[in-house]
Amino acid sequence: MQNENNVENNKVLIEKKSNSWLQRLKDESWEAELLVSAIAIFGTFQLFKVISWSTNQFIDFLPQEQYLVAYFIVFMGLLAVSILVSMFVIHFLLRAYWIGLVGLNSVFPDYSLQDSAYSEVYTKRILAILPKLKDSIQKIDDLCSVIFSAAFAILLTYSYLAITATLYLLLYNFLIIFIPYTLALVPIICLIFLLFFQTFFNIIANLKNYKQNEKIQIWYFEIVKITSIVTLGPLYKYLLQITMTFASNFKRNKSLIRFVILFLLSGVFVASYQVTNTNIFYLIKQDHYFDSTKTYAGYYKNENEKIEFLLSPEIESDIITTRIVKLFIPIFEYERKLRGNDCPSIEKNNKLSRKELNLACYHQYHEVYINDTKYTPSFKKYYHPRTNQFGILAYINVSGIKEGENYIQVKKVYKEKEQNFEWNIPFQYLNDK
Repeated sequence: MQNENNVENNKVLIEKKSNSWLQRLKDESWEAELLVSAIAIFGTFQLFKVISWSTNQFIDFLPQEQYLVAYFIVFMGLLAVSILVSMFVIHFLLRAYWIGLVGLNSVFPDYSLQDSAYSEVYTKRILAILPKLKDSIQKIDDLCSVIFSAAFAILLTYSYLAITATLYLLLYNFLIIFIPYTLALVPIICLIFLLFFQTFFNIIANLKNYKQNEKIQIWYFEIVKITSIVTLGPLYKYLLQITMTFASNFKRNKSLIRFVILFLLSGVFVASYQVTNTNIFYLIKQDHYFDSTKTYAGYYKNENEKIEFLLSPEIESDIITTRIVKLFIPIFEYERKLRGNDCPSIEKNNKLSRKELNLACYHQYHEVYINDTKYTPSFKKYYHPRTNQFGILAYINVSGIKEGENYIQVKKVYKEKEQNFEWNIPFQYLNDK
């Protein structure tokens, strides 16, 4: 009996030590939070480069009919990274403010009426509208402590969804070579139906009349569980743990959770600014990049030094003083897969080598015009020295054109595609004679 009591006492002591260690860790966690936050602000800003690079890779490798899927992947990624950045910045500022309040509270534990520099009437009235120092310290500490969990939950959710969606796109493009594309779409169709049912049950199960209906709530639980496993994979328990911690404590501290939601929305403003530094809009608004009434910096080598991925042909400058114009036309990776459809006669020519076949095909579906007059250049394969993009290079003789405003028109004319590309590149020609 005495041994049992000793064992029980030992368990209690161990539990107390564990609790005291955990409490001490919570009390001192602000130091680690501040350090991680400062490092993370720098690190997460680098993730914008990853989003930009991913966007360019999708543009390069995916066929145009899949651009919409790619858009949702990279835009949600941009939103997740933007939320993470804004949350880290907000956390850093709040924690710095919290440190200031803690230091102030250690010197002046509370407001003082007797020692005030102002009148008693004014001091009483102003103090009546101000929160207590200890209350502010506690609320800011709580808010800082939950920001990390919310931000990382969003990042982990997106990361898994983005990786899964990208792998599915790769698998889809591989499978459609061997099976009908409708069969390859079965997984995504099933997922859409699953998400539809979850949305439907979410509305029904949270209606006042059905919140106590056991059968509906059990069905709701099972659908959410299945959907979470499918969409979040091995991370579903950990991400649900975070979201349910917020949801199950919503009524206890509504203001705290509302603040977190407000901070999450701040990421939208960061995303709206950062999206202009990427080519994300190209995935859904390609026509915007082929407006013949506009001139783009990407057309000219001397103006596009900061552009990391060319979406259009390029000449040296918008002012030409030489008789030869150097023209570079980028060729995306997905274009190489179109050769069989766009160049069937050339592909059957057994007299040409593979490299010669490819170059002959590029000649066939690329057209160059100078002031509406067709020009037949001799193309050479070329890798752009700055962007490292593959393309074709041509040297165009413009000595016969008039001085002043002129333009070079480049067309990609596909036989098997409804949408062809066309760029009008204006330039001023000044005779150097």
